[in-house]
Amino acid sequence: MAVFQALEPPFNKLLGFVVEEWQEGHARIEVEVQPEHGNSHGIPHGGFLCSLLDVATALPGIYCPHPDRIRRALTLSLNTSFVGQASSRHLYAIGKITSAGYKIFHSSAEVFDSNDRLLATGHAMLKYRKGCESLEGMALEDWHALTQK
Repeated sequence: MAVFQALEPPFNKLLGFVVEEWQEGHARIEVEVQPEHGNSHGIPHGGFLCSLLDVATALPGIYCPHPDRIRRALTLSLNTSFVGQASSRHLYAIGKITSAGYKIFHSSAEVFDSNDRLLATGHAMLKYRKGCESLEGMALEDWHALTQK
């Protein structure tokens, strides 16, 4: 998990997402909802929940067990359903791979509040970035060279 935290996108940090569990095919993310994450009713905004679902569906497919390597993917589609209203400020999302090919993987995620109330579900199709298709991923120095262009 340390490699991801070091290279975590700034947007995830801005939203306060914390990766609590991460392994091949599975991820758990937690977040404390802040006032700026709310809608006009004072509950977590749908866009905030969509962002949480997006990250929770991506992480299970980009896990890399090698500390000097990385995997990345792009979301091609994300279908969401809002099914409940939060009764607490602490949320968590659990994501898992549902199927995977060489370049594309499908995953799903669910968002819950601390009372285990289901708030939203998501199903995503993601595409591996070139060089990130295998569990070995790409060397960090190669990733840095790509992102500096």
